[in-house]
Amino acid sequence: GRAAHGAMPEEGVNALAGMVRALSGLAALERELQAAYGAHPLLGRPYLSPTAARAPLDGDASQMNVLPDVCDAFLDIRTVPALEHGALLARIRRRLDETAAAAPGLRIELEVLDDRPATETPVDHPLVAAVAAAHTAVYGAPPALGGVPGSTDGTILARDAGVPVVVYGPGDKRIPHQPDEFVELADVIGAARVYVVAALRFFGAERVEG
Repeated sequence: GRAAHGAMPEEGVNALAGMVRALSGLAALERELQAAYGAHPLLGRPYLSPTAARAPLDGDASQMNVLPDVCDAFLDIRTVPALEHGALLARIRRRLDETAAAAPGLRIELEVLDDRPATETPVDHPLVAAVAAAHTAVYGAPPALGGVPGSTDGTILARDAGVPVVVYGPGDKRIPHQPDEFVELADVIGAARVYVVAALRFFGAERVEG
């Protein structure tokens, strides 16, 4: 944008106001994606979530009478396997270009900080079977199959090396990033036992004990 005195906004281009309009357009795109793709049975819906914003970048409330010429916003984007990332980025860029075109002097740039695709391993895959059998051996009951909406190192292994992954571990998947997040020590021990049994089963050990 272009900085200006708050008493004369017509002399500038308010980058913060432009960002608000851009994020509003992306919220509309999120609704379109959710209507088109619905809810994945294990991973839920796709989301375009604004998580942080800065404007002005080097200022504070003492500059509240100045229209900012720069504004940054960060998006946490969560997709589903059917949503191709290249096509999604093209739609985001197009929506941002439309916002910029409606405000002369406004320029919007998009930078991808990291790109991790959604992954899905079939329930009949040998790795899934090994982990499920190990859980049953350790806990005496089969596990509930589900999905993890957050990202893990498994996403990188699947993306860069084509390695099938199963996300399994201690704790409730809804606790991370909450105040006072925790994991029970008994759950850590149980998960470690499952890892060992699953590895033995997957690599064909003749005898496996929980």
